[in-house]
Amino acid sequence: MKTFRKLLSEHHYNSQQSLIDALAEHGFCDISQAKVSRMLSKVGAIKIRNKRNMMVYQLPNEMNTPKTRQSINSMVLKITHNKFHIVVKTIIGGGSVIARILDTMEESLGVLATIADDNTVLVIPSSVEKIEQILHNIIEQLEISEYH
Repeated sequence: MKTFRKLLSEHHYNSQQSLIDALAEHGFCDISQAKVSRMLSKVGAIKIRNKRNMMVYQLPNEMNTPKTRQSINSMVLKITHNKFHIVVKTIIGGGSVIARILDTMEESLGVLATIADDNTVLVIPSSVEKIEQILHNIIEQLEISEYH
């Protein structure tokens, strides 16, 4: 697992097969795609868009560094509301990351709570009367240039 984490931290892999090949180069020859999938899940790795606009696996502890700000806002595909709740659609694996960001700043954004799955975040505003402002706060915080 140590080698696996090191590979993910030091290189950009866009497929599980590329990870299998890299592991084989490091002496782990009998690693299946299913095993790599379980390992990715165990370390919490997700696919995000890098600076070259490629989808690559990244460890969650790397998501908090300032250099990944562009990657964080590129995780959001759509953000909308229905006057009661805000829904943020993300790339696969992005829901919990975006929810975690919103939860850490919930008071300043006007967020009461979030519920996330793999690619969707349900944002419960602290006040439905201020939902437009809360939506604006979220868009501004995530540095989203456009939304649907």
